[in-house]
Amino acid sequence: MIFAREISDPLTRLVKTLDKQLAAIPRRKGEDKLGVFVVFCTDDPNMPKRLEKLIDDEGLKHVVLCTFAPSGPVRYRIAADASHTVLVYRADIVTANFALRKDELDEDTEEFILKAVKKVLPKK
Repeated sequence: MIFAREISDPLTRLVKTLDKQLAAIPRRKGEDKLGVFVVFCTDDPNMPKRLEKLIDDEGLKHVVLCTFAPSGPVRYRIAADASHTVLVYRADIVTANFALRKDELDEDTEEFILKAVKKVLPKK
C-alpha cells in the first residue's frame, strides 16, 4: 500500500514497475489476487480525474488508485510530513515501512521498495 500526497514522475515509475510485477505472477483459480493500492491523501477535487488519466496513459491494470482525506486513514497513522508512505505487508504483518519526504523517492529508494515487495510475492 502506498500513501501519496501528489502524482510525481518517481511515483509513476514505481507504480508502473509494480503493475508489471503483479501482471507476471501466475494466478490459480480461486486464489486471492494480490494487490497494490495507491491512496492519494488530498482534498484536490480534480484528483480522481487526474488518476483516471494516469491509469489510461500508463496502461495500469493491477494497481488500484484512489483518494482519501489529506490526513489519510487514521488506522495507518500517516506522517504529516511524509510525501510518500509505502507499507509492504503479507497478510496482516507489515514487513517494510518507508516514510519519505518530498524528493526522497528516487531510484535507490525505489530499489529498496521493490526488493521488499519481491520478498512478499509468491514464488513462481
